[in-house]
Amino acid sequence: MIKRDQLHSLFRKTRDHYDWLNFREARNFTKTALVNAQKEYVLKEVQQHRNNTGSLWKVIKENIADRERESVVYSKEPKLVAEEFNHFFSTIGVNAAKKASTLIQDPSVYPARNLSDVNRTDNSYPEENDRFSFTPVSCSEIRNIILAMPSNQSPGKDKVSMRVIKHSLPVILGPLTDIINCSLSSSSFPIAWKEAEVIPLLKDGNHEEASNNRPLSLLTFLSKICEKVALNQFGSYLTKNKKLSTHQSGNKKHHSCETLNLLTGDTILKAMDGKLVTALILIDLSKAFDSVNHTFLLTKLSNVGASPSVVKWFESYLTGRTQSVRIGFTVSTPLPVFYGVPQGAILSPLLFSIYTNDLPSSVHHSKLESYVDDSKILLSFTVANADCLKQQLEEDLYLIANSCSENELLINPGKTKYMLIGTRQNLQQLPVDMTINFLNETITQRSRNDNRLLFDI
Repeated sequence: MIKRDQLHSLFRKTRDHYDWLNFREARNFTKTALVNAQKEYVLKEVQQHRNNTGSLWKVIKENIADRERESVVYSKEPKLVAEEFNHFFSTIGVNAAKKASTLIQDPSVYPARNLSDVNRTDNSYPEENDRFSFTPVSCSEIRNIILAMPSNQSPGKDKVSMRVIKHSLPVILGPLTDIINCSLSSSSFPIAWKEAEVIPLLKDGNHEEASNNRPLSLLTFLSKICEKVALNQFGSYLTKNKKLSTHQSGNKKHHSCETLNLLTGDTILKAMDGKLVTALILIDLSKAFDSVNHTFLLTKLSNVGASPSVVKWFESYLTGRTQSVRIGFTVSTPLPVFYGVPQGAILSPLLFSIYTNDLPSSVHHSKLESYVDDSKILLSFTVANADCLKQQLEEDLYLIANSCSENELLINPGKTKYMLIGTRQNLQQLPVDMTINFLNETITQRSRNDNRLLFDI
């Protein structure tokens, strides 16, 4: 490139035809070299992230032609918009939690019911010597964690990218390992790793209204490395000792949305083979990750076997967090966050699974399956017992809503989906009115499907 520029400068001075030919040859050679280098880089990125679907799609999107995006323009000053958005995002969790906890006190929403015969969660606690404690991590383990992380994700507030960390690994590996081990042994999470930078992403509607935007939290990669260490150790303990509900598919090896849908489809098909109709209800939780109560979560962590020192580490990890919103190049004043688990954090799916670990056992008639914060209940029945379905579904939905309210999780009945699935012959024999009542709203089945199953609703 330097030679090309030199030849270009020479031609501009001499205007000689021979100098022009030399410049053109150097220019074409440089273009070809740049194209080939770009191809090799993209191929290397694809091979490196071939086992990580999210990172692979990000590489693909960065290298395909896209429509020109219009820059977001606000009628107010960017600083004022950032401050308003930050206030909304930092308080959305506590507001949802308050609304959920007050619903249970409304007799029109939660009428009095006799729940004495409903099976409750087994509250047996592990012995002291069976409790989980962190163990020191080696430099080789930290190296493997760092090298396995994708390099194309956006950095946090410190602007230190994963590429910089990987390139600096020979120098920083020892000190970083010592910092992480010190954090685990002292039950203290570094304050600098608790700062999040939030980017608003428009969901729908007017982009100037904070409620129409989804907050994307960017966390420092050093904090994610420490989280990964905690996840590996604590997750292995929970799996080995079978502390998590078998009805939760999130954050488990060999489990995914696909395996949960396969389980759902298998349950429905078996019911159809037995001449049964299946009621499928998809439950929507509003701001589920944002409204997690830290005190409740710490108690649940102790219940699943975390030692006092580990509970103290998680308390340090959860509390004292701050966030600021970035609009373009303008950043708001940091605000404290008192509720929720950080979205985008490595530990958040596991912590939420622990928080809702007893939810599947709350139902009486149906079966509840979850993938992190997405839950569905299934209840198969004969056409002759269709009249009993309404009462059974409403009772189980009440029990789920009651459990969620006790944990300050807010259910959105307006986004709850209800389907009846079975053979065409069985569906035609059902009563016309199969609606159910849930949290003062009438839920109508979306459609009556035969054996052509659809799950993307």
